[in-house]
Amino acid sequence: MRDFRDAKAMAQSLREALSAKQINISHSDGLELVSRMLGAADWNSLSALLKNDHGEGAAAPSTEHEHQRLPAFPMKDVVAFPAMQFPLFIGRQRTVRALSQAFATRRQLVLVAQKEPSVEEPGPDDVYDVGVVARVIDVGPMTSDSLARRPELKGGTKVLLQTERRVKVQSFSAAGEWYQAQIDEIDEGAIPDAPDLVEKAAVQFERYGAAQSIVGPPISPPLGDLHDPGRVADLIAVRLRVPLAEKQAILTTLDAVERLRRVVTHLEA
Repeated sequence: MRDFRDAKAMAQSLREALSAKQINISHSDGLELVSRMLGAADWNSLSALLKNDHGEGAAAPSTEHEHQRLPAFPMKDVVAFPAMQFPLFIGRQRTVRALSQAFATRRQLVLVAQKEPSVEEPGPDDVYDVGVVARVIDVGPMTSDSLARRPELKGGTKVLLQTERRVKVQSFSAAGEWYQAQIDEIDEGAIPDAPDLVEKAAVQFERYGAAQSIVGPPISPPLGDLHDPGRVADLIAVRLRVPLAEKQAILTTLDAVERLRRVVTHLEA
């Protein structure tokens, strides 16, 4: 029989594979799906079987995703949300070294927003305690267009990232040669049903985008075709023209329906 590490690693791999296809499930949903794949009725049943295999009363082995330590990017003026792809321009030496370290952790790193963008060398008290895990997709030099807009980025590196999931940042360190964060997983639970709120948010965002002259690639699939209020909230939040602290507050709101209500309040305002 597989052990806890195998089963939970399978659940994580399943979540990552689905996320790449823009399908997002919670940590607990992943565990339930893997349990059924392994022939158990649910995760509790599988846990009992695994526990017996390791000896009655034996402690289950910890997983690589519990209290995991990853290289980190402290971000000055961006709050990253899950299941999105975006470029990031880096120049700080500790951040560049953190990028190098990411290739030793399956290209994974933690994105965490700074409380004050003016801080050049952030410490533990300078970053928020909820961030996202991201995967490095591509790395390359700055383009001439980017340098024309921001000459101060000369010598920097352009990184294309795919964000994956929210995590709790238990500790952040700038003591070594690169930034590091110790994280715990956040279980956002099952997708709640809030069709009326989703429809309202989709309509309000269309009006908001026109009023604010927001341009960019269209959201696909359209907001009105989605069923997850948390996903809709994240897609809109990244496009809201609100202070960074408010975007962080939206990221930190784990209840999906409450998060979308908070977003709709900004759209209406």
